[in-house]
Amino acid sequence: MESQQHTSCFNVLLGMSKELAQKTSIQKTLEGICAHIEQYFTPKHLAILLLEPETGNLTFHLVWGNKKDMLSNKQLKKGKGIAGWVAERDESLFIADTKTDPRFQTNFLSTKTQDSTSIMAVPLKSNNIIYGVMEVFDNNKGTLFTKNDLEDLQTIAEITTLCIERVYYLQAMKRMSETDQLTDLPNKRSFDQYMQREIEICKRYDIPSSVMLLTLQKLRQLNEDHGFAITDKIIQFVSEIMSNDVRKVDTVCKISADTFAVIMPNTEKVSAQDIANRISNKISQQAIISQLPKFSTNIQIHTGTVDNVHPLLSLAQPNKDEVLGFRKFRNVAKNLRLLLKEEKQATEQRQYYRKGVRLPGHFEHREKHTSGDALIESLSLSGVGFTTLDKHDLTKNDILSIRFQLDDSRKTVINRLVRVQYIRGRYIGCQFTDQKSYDSDLGFYLMQ
Repeated sequence: MESQQHTSCFNVLLGMSKELAQKTSIQKTLEGICAHIEQYFTPKHLAILLLEPETGNLTFHLVWGNKKDMLSNKQLKKGKGIAGWVAERDESLFIADTKTDPRFQTNFLSTKTQDSTSIMAVPLKSNNIIYGVMEVFDNNKGTLFTKNDLEDLQTIAEITTLCIERVYYLQAMKRMSETDQLTDLPNKRSFDQYMQREIEICKRYDIPSSVMLLTLQKLRQLNEDHGFAITDKIIQFVSEIMSNDVRKVDTVCKISADTFAVIMPNTEKVSAQDIANRISNKISQQAIISQLPKFSTNIQIHTGTVDNVHPLLSLAQPNKDEVLGFRKFRNVAKNLRLLLKEEKQATEQRQYYRKGVRLPGHFEHREKHTSGDALIESLSLSGVGFTTLDKHDLTKNDILSIRFQLDDSRKTVINRLVRVQYIRGRYIGCQFTDQKSYDSDLGFYLMQ
């Protein structure tokens, strides 16, 4: 029987290795690992918690099973609960039967664990530094976990770390190759990639696009007069002001040692110049307040149109990036959550960026034969949020037809099918069910 169990565990590990070898997403890797664990142990509850190095708190990042709604994205304070105990002591926890183990009643009884019978939890470690905890409660077969099960879970945890480290280093190297290390802004390589897309949109949809170049003048002289530390502080100061003072749809990049670029979609030269003047004035004012050494900047505006994209083409000339140090991202435990957060933000920026609006609209529930007027309050490529003007009988997962008019120059009418995702009083959050690869009307509206 024991031989069969080890063979089964080996097959799980082999399946994990084969399936996850091609994944490049941290999130999808974690989901794939959970799927294999669920298949092997058939637990009633499975969770992967990630550690926040600064506080020692643990966050339920992935939860499968009957406790998902209660625990997803919740936090455990340092040292609290089963996972906190495991993380703080750096050792696995095995409770074969909660009814006979005295530790359970004194240390681990809580709302989360009160209905549990058999528990296993193991630390997730990289280079002997804990970055998370994996916990499994009960199983759907009605049997208790054994010490052999714990050994299998520990082995799976080790393979989990190998899988995560692989994807982590891929993500870290990708980030270093696309990011300026001093300012954390996209670098010249990223700028060239963004510009290729911007030029294509400009040519295809007859939409003007502008790029602002801001150059710190006499940077070498600043280094000689004040030292590299002060010069770096000036560069970071300019970076922060530019990042905070542009529109959400604009992209700020650092394309050389002394030059920043701001890609401004759907922006004519006059509007771009207004933005440039505002940024220039703010830099001058804030530099005095921050008591920085006197420095000057030079700003240029390049605008492309469907008839003449050469001003943009001249900027997008790929060059070799510097070889960037890898030391900053060698610590998986310290940076895993950072890269996972950036991965999520990048996805949301592409697909789920929401714009606050106030547009009159109308919804209809064809199955219930009900309809009503609504105020559209948030809008994205993936969905819409609105407030009904009267009481409603809508429930989660209802399919609605919604119609509203954008306040753009063309008064574009949007008519889409949506699925209700959540309800808060009269506010309804919906996702489009008729997803399109790219809705140009909404896309251009959201960029404004």
